[in-house]
Amino acid sequence: MKIIFSVLLVLLLSIGIENEGPVKVAEGKLCDVQLYDYCDEDCYRDCPKRYGARAIGMCNYHRLVCICRRQC
Repeated sequence: MKIIFSVLLVLLLSIGIENEGPVKVAEGKLCDVQLYDYCDEDCYRDCPKRYGARAIGMCNYHRLVCICRRQC
């Protein structure tokens, strides 16, 4: 009886994982926010101060703006 229960449990869990049922993966979306209209060393320092430790300041050299990439 225990063996049948174990086999059925494994079967149900494998079907659930295949369809992303019970075990869903949490995906973090990234958002880009323009911080400044210029690009200098303040971009790299001020972005984590403003949006938290996981935020990253980047310079977009095509438009010369400071962009802060953070989790939405």
